[in-house]
Amino acid sequence: MSTAHILTAFDRDLEVAQALVMRMGGLVETALLEAAEALDRRDEDLAARVRAGDAAIDALEDQINAHCAELLALRGPTAGDLRTVLTVMKIAAALERSGDYAKNLAKRTAVLTQMTQVPGASGAIRRLAKVVVQMLTDALDAYIRRDVKLAGDVRLRDREIDQMYNSIFREFLTHMME
Repeated sequence: MSTAHILTAFDRDLEVAQALVMRMGGLVETALLEAAEALDRRDEDLAARVRAGDAAIDALEDQINAHCAELLALRGPTAGDLRTVLTVMKIAAALERSGDYAKNLAKRTAVLTQMTQVPGASGAIRRLAKVVVQMLTDALDAYIRRDVKLAGDVRLRDREIDQMYNSIFREFLTHMME
């Protein structure tokens, strides 16, 4: 088998893995937004759909890992390509964890709908979810386009997420103390 043929097959296999990651990213983005929307609207049906949708995210992670393991076993990638394959697997793991956060937020919706709503809290969580999803979208775009500048920008915006989270947490804490 020629080297060019092996490289073409490897590139094709890597493209498949990256396409799966992008599909998984889309599912996670939707789950995060819908979980926040379910909480905001106190929509237990939407929350249930988010929880059920987590299985598809988990299945994609498994599919990506299996595809990458096969790629490693059959193609024997060199150092740079090996890093790319391992990066794909790490991204899939991070996306799966993010999907779990969406599922957990959706789980809390049923409990929180029974409680008195904290004024402005749902809107704040929804805004936070939108910022997180935009950051996730940009991170995936930076990876696919190999855009170092955009990746750096995403890292800097992480502080904004932390500040928003801390602000919401303080607001909830104050409300509970009152």
